[in-house]
Amino acid sequence: MSGFSLFELFKTDAEGQLSVLNDGLLRLEREPDDATVVEPLMRAAHSIKGAARIVGLDVIVQLAHAMEDCLVAVQRGQEKIVPARIDQLLRGTDLLAQAAALDEATVAPWSESHGAEIAEVAAALRSAPPEQGPASSAAPPAAT
Repeated sequence: MSGFSLFELFKTDAEGQLSVLNDGLLRLEREPDDATVVEPLMRAAHSIKGAARIVGLDVIVQLAHAMEDCLVAVQRGQEKIVPARIDQLLRGTDLLAQAAALDEATVAPWSESHGAEIAEVAAALRSAPPEQGPASSAAPPAAT
């Protein structure tokens, strides 16, 4: 198999998995307590990670891995999904879609020019989940 056909396989797989991610994240946005949505999302991120690794797209591997880890934490109950986290996952999905839409000749320059943005999204996904907003903020302790 030539490198080109492996890259085309990556693109084809990514397109299908990106559809799962987009649809699932939008559903999760409407139904944040529906645990059945999370596993297919985690598997889609895992699949993209593996396909990107095969074709040597390291920044895409890092982003998909961060998305997968975030979704695993939700699946295990270690993290509750909040709108800001869904926004981060959608931003990651958008970056993955941009990469998957490129051809083999343009993906490397794109990866280089978007490396900082991808690293930022991956770091945000690996950090503590964003707060829900002012309603979920705890009041500071009273002075004694």
